[in-house]
Amino acid sequence: MYAARSLGLGSTPMIGFDADAVHHEFGLGEEEVPVMLLSVGVERQGNWAQKPRRPVADVLDLV
Repeated sequence: MYAARSLGLGSTPMIGFDADAVHHEFGLGEEEVPVMLLSVGVERQGNWAQKPRRPVADVLDLV
């Protein structure tokens, strides 16, 4: 992700993918396990780098 950013590209991890399908499609070996997909591309004009987030205190209770 840092490398993409250094080239002026945006990236984001993708979760919830079909690991078996990725394994098959990329011809991975028995000992290789896909754990994350990463989309990389030119950022869309007008898109902002950081989406709005709630303050941590609003969504997390430390005990």
